[in-house]
This record gives sequence, structure tokens and C-alpha cells, in this order.
Amino acid sequence: MRAGVDSVEAVSNKARPWTDDLKVCPSTAVGEANNQTYREDGTRIETYKSRDKKCLCTVDDTLLYAIYSGHDGERVADFALQKMAADLLLGQLNGRSTDEAVKDVIRQAFHSVEKGYFDSIDADVATKTNLQLLLDDKELSQYQISQKYGNVLEKLSKIDVELSVGSSAAVALIYQSKLYIGNIGNCRALLCKTDEFDTLTVTQLSVDHNLCNEEEAVRLFRLGLEERNFENRPMYSTRCIGNYLGKTGYKDCDFLSGALSEPLIFQPEIVGSIPVTLACKFLVLMSSGLCRALQDLYPRETSKGNRILIQMIAEEFQNQSTLAGVAQSVVHRIVQLHHDAFMQHVEEGKTAPFSDRDDITLLIRNFNYPLPNAFNNRKNSSRSFTSTTSASSTASSDATPTNHNYGTERDCFGMGTNNSVASSESRCESVNFPDPETKVEPYVDFSDYHRRVAEARQLGKLPANIDFDEHV
Repeated sequence: MRAGVDSVEAVSNKARPWTDDLKVCPSTAVGEANNQTYREDGTRIETYKSRDKKCLCTVDDTLLYAIYSGHDGERVADFALQKMAADLLLGQLNGRSTDEAVKDVIRQAFHSVEKGYFDSIDADVATKTNLQLLLDDKELSQYQISQKYGNVLEKLSKIDVELSVGSSAAVALIYQSKLYIGNIGNCRALLCKTDEFDTLTVTQLSVDHNLCNEEEAVRLFRLGLEERNFENRPMYSTRCIGNYLGKTGYKDCDFLSGALSEPLIFQPEIVGSIPVTLACKFLVLMSSGLCRALQDLYPRETSKGNRILIQMIAEEFQNQSTLAGVAQSVVHRIVQLHHDAFMQHVEEGKTAPFSDRDDITLLIRNFNYPLPNAFNNRKNSSRSFTSTTSASSTASSDATPTNHNYGTERDCFGMGTNNSVASSESRCESVNFPDPETKVEPYVDFSDYHRRVAEARQLGKLPANIDFDEHV
């Protein structure tokens, strides 16, 4: 809408984004780490200015959370941050009462960002065309062109770098107590809930648009591109906002020029609505750098990476006193694990499959997951954890995070009908067990656990792959 465009244009020349003046959601926190290149002596250096942008704001009854991960620069991510907020928070949702109407507003916002960005680079595209015309001399060889037009080639190379800038995005909108997700590229959205057995489950609500996605890989193969075209680009984003060089200008991109048509596409995924109920514990948005770090640590095991990340988050809910501490501590753990994996290859005399790490941004929106060490809970620290939970709460609120089993739902809400839960046996490796000779006084009442197991066994609802007698 014109109002949104005007708002962005009015602030485009200001150093401080207008979104900085929006009210920040108090139930949300962000953990961050800048990119690093690893050296074999263990030292690390930052390679470029952070390209991640985030939004966690609220306007009236609308809450917007987003992470934008820039590719080859921050220009598109910064543009998308401000334009998307303008197209979603300035009254466009007023009167939209159906799920399809809200999703249509989100879809229009994505398209508005894409069109607005390409309109903003018209001058760069025109300059590129003029420079190419200067090189269109059929009488000269490539060597002669490089000698005669060296300065033109240098300018053209710089413009191509600017035109290759793009961005992935994961956007979450909560409107009228319903959650909607929009994503494109490598950013990811996860929703954590508890089921009837008090199991913390994680559902990926976004779709990864990269070469690990079989459908995306097949699409590029049909265009004439093969895996060798993307060597050293395992997480190359096959869909994005921006990146003129991978879309209209793909013939000038060395590893994409052989495609039969535009290899990069603009087609966001929109999911919703998902009612925000008591079973919803927290929402997670991940930057493309965090997704890549998990991919490096657990190659081609997206579900495992998701579960381990959620396990870390649940553990830090137990350890930290603030939500910000939870988010930042998890980021620190991922950063250290990634660097340690690189150093392990070095110490073993092997070539590491990665030598750097992108920017990492982790956004956590807490709904009702317990933070027992929060400052306002310390005066009640002598009381049992379950005593602070109302009887009307769901069963998931009665257990501490470290007692949860971790699972993953196979289908996304709004994207399938099978919401079954697959159990996971993953456990935290950092747990310090007591000396076997040391007597530990009991501090947890398992009577409620025994009762629930007995009821589930009587109803025939116990998962077949778990021997509950071993855990009694």
C-alpha cells in the first residue's frame, strides 16, 4: 500500500531505522554472534560486518517477529526489515478476520518488498547495461578487451557484487491470538509445544530453500544445473528476496549461467493459522547462519539439528535468570561447538569440511515455558516448581524442562494432516552425574508420573518404543 511505501521512503535516508521506535515485545529475546573465519592455530577473525537484521515489535494487538539474513551484503536485509514492517503494521490487517485474508496480507507484503527493492536498484542495472555496451566490441579478443577496458571491467565487477546481494527471511506474525509464518530462503521457524504425554515437541513451520531440499535440487537439475555448479555452496539459497544477478542477470553469473531459465526464484512459503494455546511453549526463529552451523555439525540431519537446538534452549531455561540469557547462552554453545569441530579436524590432521561460520541470530518468543531462576521467582525458590502452576494449566507446565522427552512432529501445522510425534533419544552430553558412592536425597515426587503412565498404559496410549519401567 502507498502508506507503507511512503513510510519507508520517508526514513530511507535516516541512519536510524524507523522500526527502532516501535515497542519491543517483552516476551522475546535475541542471541547473536558475528561471523568468523577459523585459523589452524585456533584464532578467529570477523570477516565482514554483520548482515543479519531482526524485528521483535508490537503495534496494538499485532506482534511481528522476523529475522533477515543478507547474502553478500546487508542492503536487501535492511530494506526488507523496514518495508515488511511498514506493510504489516500500519493498519493493513484491520478488518481481516479470516486466515486466508491475513495470509494474503503477508503474501502481499513479501511481494511488495521484492518489487520495492528491484525498483530501488534501477540505476545500478542501467549502469551495468551501459558498461556492457562499452565492452561489446566484436573486433577485440578477451585479452584485448581486458587491456583496453580494464577500468570498465573493474566497475562492472563492483556493480555485479552489489547486484548479487539478496536476503533470506523468516517472519512470524501473531494476530488475534493466531500465529502465521512466512519464509523464503535459509532462515527457519520452529514451534515448540507439549503433547498429552508432557513431551516437548518441535515442529519446523518453515521450508528450507537450499540444495538440502530435494525438491529445490530437482528443480535446479531440470534447469540444467548440477551439484558441481554449487561446490562449496552447500547451503546456497535457491529462493530469496533480491539478488538480481541470480535472477534476471543470471547469464552473467559464472556458476548459474548454464541454466535454461532463472534459477533463483521469489516464492515465499506462507503457513497459518496456528492457534496460540497453553500447549504452545515457545517460538524460535533462526538466521541462515545458525541453520548452516547446525548443518555443518549434523550434515543432512535437519531434524536432529532442530532437536539438539531445542534441547539446548530448554536446558538454558533452567540455567538462566533472563530470556536474553537463554538466547545468548545457546548461541555461545553453538559457536563453541562449531569451532571445536573445526579444531578437532585440525588436530587429527584432516581437512575440515568448513573453515568459517556465518553470522548467527537466534530469536526466542516465550509463550509460557517456565524460567524458574527468573529474578521475580527467586523469593519463591524454596517452593516446589509445580506449586507455582495453576490447576487449569496444561500438563506440560507441571514438569521441569530437563524431565522432558524430546520429539519432532513430522508435518507442519497448516501443511499436512499428520501431526504424529516421533520420539528422540537425544540427551545432553554436558550433564554432570554425581559420584555413584554419593547418596543423593530424593527431591522430585514421581507419584504424578506413575499415575500418568498407569493411565496411559490402561488406555493403550504408551509409545511402543519406550520401556517406561526402566525410567521408574
